[in-house]
Amino acid sequence: MSLSLQRLLIFSLLLFNATVLYAQTPKQDKDAGLAYLKQSKFTLALEDFTKAINVDHKDAESYTYRALANARLGNFTDAISDSTQAIEINPKNFLAYSNRGQFYAKQGNMTAAVSDFNQAIQINPRIAINYNNRGTVEALQGNDAAALADYTKAIEINFKDFSAYANRAKIYAQQGHWPQAIADYSYAITINPQKAIYYRDRGLAYVNQNDYTRAIADFTKAIEVNPKDYVAYYLRGAVFYNQKNFAQATADYAEVITLNPKDIDAYFNRALIYLRINMTTEGIADLNKVLELNSQYARAYYNRSVGYFQLKQYDKAWADVKKAQGFGIAVNPHFIKALKNASGQ
Repeated sequence: MSLSLQRLLIFSLLLFNATVLYAQTPKQDKDAGLAYLKQSKFTLALEDFTKAINVDHKDAESYTYRALANARLGNFTDAISDSTQAIEINPKNFLAYSNRGQFYAKQGNMTAAVSDFNQAIQINPRIAINYNNRGTVEALQGNDAAALADYTKAIEINFKDFSAYANRAKIYAQQGHWPQAIADYSYAITINPQKAIYYRDRGLAYVNQNDYTRAIADFTKAIEVNPKDYVAYYLRGAVFYNQKNFAQATADYAEVITLNPKDIDAYFNRALIYLRINMTTEGIADLNKVLELNSQYARAYYNRSVGYFQLKQYDKAWADVKKAQGFGIAVNPHFIKALKNASGQ
């Protein structure tokens, strides 16, 4: 696989299902807190749930919901504390276990996370979210078989759980089971066609099936769904690059750079194209930018030496060759011979 496609193997991280279950809340403060929670006004929600707790210290629901507000504010320690309090008040509160499992996972305590998801499932085995979330933790720990079983169970319970399909697809993709991955991404897209990342990941699966037409179509759709998705531009540009469609590739890399000016790979790949199509000055400019962003980028020195050779700036070419070799790059002996002959050294 070419260097332009090496980055294509990096798939997006598995995500927890963000669905939140809401119980009935008869008290005014809880109702107000839930309204703020749904509006993403988490500080105001926190204040109202605290008011409810101050009135009734045994209100497990208010602790459960305040935990969610704390988590949304990044206060995971407080979120765990509130969830624990809710569980102590009501040991059958599967929502508190489920949420605490996610909070533990966010802190990297995967053992505690799995334990809480197990408890939530034991209390109520018909909630798909808990299988999905436990599967995500198992996947993060490298337990692919357990993760696949949990995602499959989540789909069995709720066949419209697009997140479970997408997460299962990621496992299939990591295992190289591309047809299964494509099928699951397709289900996820059918259920939720507004998730750009699903098109991107399915496009990657198509790349690995050498189905570049469908891959380009999926990357294009991802861009249509989210015009600021610079990753989709990069991926499409990489496919165009490998098809030697340099005009389209450079256009996509330009979009990447516009949206993410520090994307080293976009500068580097565009530089390679410029060197191939005799836009040497532009190629050297891009390689200069690469080295500005990362002075240890050895391949940039090597390829810039080629650019300087093309411009007959042989001293600069030799300087970059030595820098590349200093980083352990094996410079093509034919290039060294050509440089010696041209420079008289």
